[in-house]
Amino acid sequence: MECMTDDSLILTIAEKLIDKEVDSKAITKVLEIISNHFSFNFCFIYEKDQFNQFNLMERKVSDEKDLRYSFLLEELPEEYQNKLMIEPMVYCDKNNNLIEKEICDFFHMDSLVLYLMADDAKQSLGLLVFASDNKKIEMKQESSKTLQIVTSLLSKYISRRMYENRVSFSIISLESILDNTGIDIYVNDFHNHDILYVNKSMAAPYGGREEFMGHKCWEVLFPGQNGPCEFCPQKKLVDENGLINKVYTWDYQRAFDGSWFRVFSAAFRWIDGRLAHVVSSADITDNKKYEAMINHMANYDALTDLPNRRMLVDECKNRINKATETERGYILFFDIDGFKAINDNYGHESGDEFLIQLAKFFSEIPMLKDAIYRNGGDEFVAIIGGEEISKVNIHNLARFIQQRFTKPWKLKKGEVYCSTSIGVACYPEDGRDAEILIHKADQAMYQVKKQGGGDVCFGYELKPPKK
Repeated sequence: MECMTDDSLILTIAEKLIDKEVDSKAITKVLEIISNHFSFNFCFIYEKDQFNQFNLMERKVSDEKDLRYSFLLEELPEEYQNKLMIEPMVYCDKNNNLIEKEICDFFHMDSLVLYLMADDAKQSLGLLVFASDNKKIEMKQESSKTLQIVTSLLSKYISRRMYENRVSFSIISLESILDNTGIDIYVNDFHNHDILYVNKSMAAPYGGREEFMGHKCWEVLFPGQNGPCEFCPQKKLVDENGLINKVYTWDYQRAFDGSWFRVFSAAFRWIDGRLAHVVSSADITDNKKYEAMINHMANYDALTDLPNRRMLVDECKNRINKATETERGYILFFDIDGFKAINDNYGHESGDEFLIQLAKFFSEIPMLKDAIYRNGGDEFVAIIGGEEISKVNIHNLARFIQQRFTKPWKLKKGEVYCSTSIGVACYPEDGRDAEILIHKADQAMYQVKKQGGGDVCFGYELKPPKK
């Protein structure tokens, strides 16, 4: 092979590297040219990974001897770690001193030239190693400068690959973070709603990322829909001047599986500068279940599973607020005559058994379905309303209920007989306030009990208190 001059070498290597896409074959070819020109037996390129490990990438070797495939820079003597950061090139020969021998033995070579690749912040990126295993590397000053120049060219070329690898690793790391946060995320164009990004957990229930990309958000989330969702909060994300507002939060239930999500929507600038809408959501299905459980415990009787007094008052207020001018309403207050005897004779378990049977009986009456409440103890209250409901209907209902009490209630420990006292308050004549109406029905019920029980009394039948 014809021997190149140093200038020809520089031009040849520059032509192969400058403004070219990073190619491992081109790197290997350049190593071969350098090796031939300077009579090196070995040329190695090590790149530092995200774990600070230097890994062997390309090489030009005269034989496959015991090569060093990976190492940490900290494994080299500290003196030479510092020296590599300062000097453009470091020469080592095993016959010079113990430290250089240690370095040569580390790479299994007799003589070395080391060039540390670093970025502008002096952070190491990789290492170029030129070596001989049978002779001392000796170069004149001009040749040494030439080696520095071509090594610098090669370093800049390789640095592009390292930068691309770092960006790629950063993207992979970021995507890994986004895929493992437990939060579903997608991004769409703020104006045309095209999907720009979706993470793995968001895409999984819909068939994967490929089902999102190239589509508008509603096409994937709500197939068959022809435009943006009515509930889309995008208008809340920017002000009248188009400036970005704060994050908007809302709850959403997914139709196909009933899962609940706490959704966070925000406007921001995408990587190309366009305005985008990021939607992130956390699965709160379990939270909703717990909320429903707590709500049920707060609003329903634990024994009979009927709504309790709190629900009674709230529903009564709600019905009054929505009542029309011609609508009539009735509060029926039931108290069991002789309930104490059941507890005394058969025990509280039997008393509870009876209350459960009674709640079931009330709930199965069409007029009382979804209208009966347990006020506490052996007291039950019903709310009945409607323009077609009259006092005659209420009398007939009371008569039907009292007829049932003429028959025995069968419990595990025996049969029991009892009756019920019923007080009725009428809306609007007995009042237009929930608490007043419930109290009026309670008073009417007590009047029945004082008279022996087993009957019904309306609010207008209440006797005035004795003076």
